Amino acid sequence: MRLELTERDIWLLKITFSVLAVFLLVRFLLMPGLERYQELSIENQMLADTVDERTACIEAVPVLEKSVEDRLSALDEVSKPYYGKLENREIDELLTGAAVNLGLFPVSLSISEAVPGVPAAYRYGETAPGEEAISEDYMCTASANMVLRGEETAVFAFLDEIEENYPAVQVRSVRLENQDYLTVNGNTVEQMNASFSLAVYMCDPDAVK
Repeated sequence: MRLELTERDIWLLKITFSVLAVFLLVRFLLMPGLERYQELSIENQMLADTVDERTACIEAVPVLEKSVEDRLSALDEVSKPYYGKLENREIDELLTGAAVNLGLFPVSLSISEAVPGVPAAYRYGETAPGEEAISEDYMCTASANMVLRGEETAVFAFLDEIEENYPAVQVRSVRLENQDYLTVNGNTVEQMNASFSLAVYMCDPDAVK
């Protein structure tokens, strides 16, 4: 049996082969190319975003450095009235020295360990330049209870001395009472006993490093 193709059959075969060729071209050439193009586009966008982020970080470095420099400068400024970290022995020498220089006799002195704390003038007082630089990690306070004996004028001179020349020492309370004492000659003299509650403010620059 001989199979003869009509013109219509030939035309249908051409159409079929054409469609098949187009399908194969799209499936195995165009589709992979489009998928790769999309992948490359996504990668390029991610790379561009990364470059933008790193560029922004690099551009922000001078601003950050200036911010750190300003903060450290503010800390230096607000720290001027305060002591650095002092040991209890050094606080003892500081307070006792101020009293003895005015002719007062130190009867007793107890000093607590320094604890984090912002001075009352910064916490409750009027806002001052650089106040935002102060933090409880940066500032610490040691409390001291001190009893001094001596003339009334010397006691009040001690109060004035602390107020005028020791800005990092705050007198929180004072109790005054007169008592009689025997001198080495057996005479009775009246002297004032002054009980002070003091706060010694210190700063720790290492806390911000």
